[in-house]
Amino acid sequence: MLLLKKLTKTRFLAAMLSYVLILFVSSTLAADWKVSKQMSTQVIYSDNLQLNNTQIITTSDKKSESDFFVDVTPGLVVTGKGRRINLDFAYSPQYIRYLSNSSNDTFNHRLQANMQSELYEEHIFFDLTATAQQEVIDSLAPSSGDAINPTGNTQTTYTYRIAPSYKNRFGRFVNLGINFETNGVFYSDQGGDSIGYLSQIELSNGSALNALIWEINAENERVEFTQNNGTENTLITEKPTTETNDISTSLGYKFSERWQLMTRFGYEKNNYVALNENNSEHWQFSGTWTPTTRTTLQLGMGYRYFGWSPILELNHRHKHSAWTVSFSRDISSARNERLQNNVYAFKDAFGETVIPDTGDQLVVRPNTAIPTSATFISSHFQTSYAFQMRRNTLGTTIRYTLREYEEAGQNDETFGASLFWTRKLTGLTSSHLALSWDQNKRDAGINFIQPTLIAQSTLTNEVTNFTVDAGLSRQLSAHTNLDLQYRFLDSDKYTENRVTLGLRMTWSN
Repeated sequence: MLLLKKLTKTRFLAAMLSYVLILFVSSTLAADWKVSKQMSTQVIYSDNLQLNNTQIITTSDKKSESDFFVDVTPGLVVTGKGRRINLDFAYSPQYIRYLSNSSNDTFNHRLQANMQSELYEEHIFFDLTATAQQEVIDSLAPSSGDAINPTGNTQTTYTYRIAPSYKNRFGRFVNLGINFETNGVFYSDQGGDSIGYLSQIELSNGSALNALIWEINAENERVEFTQNNGTENTLITEKPTTETNDISTSLGYKFSERWQLMTRFGYEKNNYVALNENNSEHWQFSGTWTPTTRTTLQLGMGYRYFGWSPILELNHRHKHSAWTVSFSRDISSARNERLQNNVYAFKDAFGETVIPDTGDQLVVRPNTAIPTSATFISSHFQTSYAFQMRRNTLGTTIRYTLREYEEAGQNDETFGASLFWTRKLTGLTSSHLALSWDQNKRDAGINFIQPTLIAQSTLTNEVTNFTVDAGLSRQLSAHTNLDLQYRFLDSDKYTENRVTLGLRMTWSN
């Protein structure tokens, strides 16, 4: 197992070195590129560092322990925009030094690297993505919402995606697209590491048909899991391999710039363990309304082997506000969720380009899927709203996820809501306030999660967390900011008060 972990990390490091080399060469060729060097140093006090039970029930429960610790996080951000290449790169190694117990000292990698390139004009494309971030292992075990507390329930997840593609136009009537992708998801401590291979070919209408839209698509995806480390699934083999095949035809009509209808029919053949038959025909019908260039609404309904699959997608932007709503019901897995995660954002809620602050504590939400090879039906709803004024920015998010595991007949259900408010008090001073609430449930069902999954196991099937963050930031110079922050966490069995004093420095070209 140790050799397997070393090989896994070697693969990731090799991919990273290749990416850095491409990043360096391509950045010099980019028409417009920017570099931001950052350094964050924080001194933090916590009155319950390991999130021990503060509602003592038995003498075996550990009492809460307070501690001071230091967080040092340098960061590098590189962005480049060229005629044939786009680059977004942010990396920040985080070192946490606990003053009273150095054995808990932690070093975290945090990475978001994206590259889209056009190798041969209008024909050959090559995309790369890599991430590294901290996540919870079990949503029902102690979690503070970030990677600060040494609870044994946090680990680093590494992902990469390499995607070459070929496109060609046959006159003005037919377009051809051939796409390949290899990707990987690796866990630093516990979980089912995996490597995936995707191939796709599609034919679609050319520019000669403005109103009529058609497409023929064939796709194959194969995922090979290595031996699960601490998360064995009792209903699948030791080294499972999953495979999905899908062929479909889409036909639509664009009535005007505002209205468009689409239909899709196909057949899918899936090779993974499930309680019910998972091969069948599928169909989907949807309509899109675009009243303005800033507003798009898509509504639809589909049917697959697991039942109905509704579609809802709303995007609306105004001069000072942005609103999004989405709902989907689809097949997913823990690895698929990791591949879709973003560590750092290079655009804000209004679509404006921003430089991420690598010194911020990254959110580690307790709604992550258990890192097994299990496949589940994911029903996900989320709505977000942001409003920006001259001195104030307000935002809120409401989310809901239901995971119906096909192998075990067990469900994971998560609710969440958050609210934030930032205000510019003076030209040099700003304040912020954030509230968040999360509730995680798990059916008793057939429990495929082994006791070795987490260091601190939990006997409950439901956990609720409430967090308050408040702080002030003062600009000391053109490159330096001083931050003071208070954080309160209230869970079912523990609470934490945390005070942070930090210094942030940024140098940009």
